[in-house]
Amino acid sequence: MEITALSEGLFTVDRSKIFVPYNGQQASGPGGVLIGVTPFLISTGNEYILLDTGLGYEKDGKLQILQSLQDQGIQPEQITHVILSHLHKDHTGGSAGKTSGTSYQLTFPNAKYYLQKRELDFARQQTDNPSYHHPALNLLADHPQVVFLDDDAGQITGQVHFEVSSGHTPFHQTITIKDGEKTIFYGADELPQYSYLTNNFNYKNDFNGRQSMDLRTKWHTQAQQEHWTVLFCHAKQRSVAEL
Repeated sequence: MEITALSEGLFTVDRSKIFVPYNGQQASGPGGVLIGVTPFLISTGNEYILLDTGLGYEKDGKLQILQSLQDQGIQPEQITHVILSHLHKDHTGGSAGKTSGTSYQLTFPNAKYYLQKRELDFARQQTDNPSYHHPALNLLADHPQVVFLDDDAGQITGQVHFEVSSGHTPFHQTITIKDGEKTIFYGADELPQYSYLTNNFNYKNDFNGRQSMDLRTKWHTQAQQEHWTVLFCHAKQRSVAEL
């Protein structure tokens, strides 16, 4: 099993939720931060699994996630699974692209897209929230490639387990992948950077900050005891860490 970080780069983002590529100099607006945006590819030999799809950032007219996959010798048609932790636009932007006018199509034509149905229902109600890209949500809501997860925990494949964690958004989910004795853990926006383990606060951008904080304490202990490989979607440098 191989893990590939498909970095879209560094961005500044503030309360407007507009992601601006970082040029090494500019400051973000009020309440702004500098973050990386990184979806992950898990290659099992028979399957190519994407954990989130990033912003959908384009460079020279091409989605950065597609360029990153091409650099690995992988075409979009080869992706078998797309697992969405939650539906904020910096995690779903590469899921779908505009074809013409206002029409959209899914980026990975042969993949099954896995997402929490309750998360989608919640997200579609946030009509004035700039954290969401509603054309993509509307496409996901009624598409034959989408597999809706209704349970709080379960299996996606024999190696891939999901669990609703409900810290960052009401039905945010984490992903755990087993490879023999090895555990790969993706906490998405409840564990977006390594520093969240060492500076474990009740962050205001979480739906339930106390829940996220308590989960990080539990995960940190378990990760160290069981030597997890942890994936950090918003790391500026260290996106994969062995604990």
